[in-house]
Amino acid sequence: MKKLILDNKTGFRSIMPFSIVDPNGIEFYNSDFTHHIKDGQPLQFNVMAGSFQYDGNFIKLDRPVPVKSVALPLKERNITIKRYDIQFGSNPNKCTIFYDRGIILFDNSFISKPLYVKYVIYFHELGHHWYITESKADLFAAKKLLEIGFNPSQIQMGMLTSLSDKSIERKMNIVNTLTNNEG
Repeated sequence: MKKLILDNKTGFRSIMPFSIVDPNGIEFYNSDFTHHIKDGQPLQFNVMAGSFQYDGNFIKLDRPVPVKSVALPLKERNITIKRYDIQFGSNPNKCTIFYDRGIILFDNSFISKPLYVKYVIYFHELGHHWYITESKADLFAAKKLLEIGFNPSQIQMGMLTSLSDKSIERKMNIVNTLTNNEG
C-alpha cells in the first residue's frame, strides 16, 4: 500500500480499480462504491484531508470535484453549538449528544466502523442543534460531509448502514438527494 497524506479536500480521477483505507486499515473509499469504473467510465471523487493508504491508481486533480450542495430547510430550533468530546461506550441509541455535558457518546459497536459511517452519525447529531426532525438532521449531515470531502456514495452508504430498516423513507430521501452527484 502507498501513503496518501492530504492537507485539504482533494479531487482525484481514475479509470482503474482502487481502494483507500484509513490509518486503522478500515475501508475509507474504493472504486466499487459506484459503477463508473465497472461500466468503463472514469470516476471523479474527493478525499477529505487526512492520512490514508491506497492500492491502485488514480490521478490528483487541480481542485476538488464539484458537488451539488444540499439545500437545508428552515431551522426548527437554535441550540448553541460547541466543541464536543467524542466518547465510545454502551449506548442503545447508537449515538447520543449530551448538550450540557459537551459529549457525543457513540456505542462501542461503532469503534471499528468506517469513517464515513462515524461522520454521518456525528454530523447528524450536530444537525439536531437546528433540527428536531430526523430527516432534516440527515440533510444537515449530508451537506457537511460533502463540504469536507466525502463523496455522495460514501454518505449514502453511511446512511444506509447506520439507519435501521424502519427508516426506509429517510434512506430514500438521502439517496434521492445525492443521486445527481459524482463519486
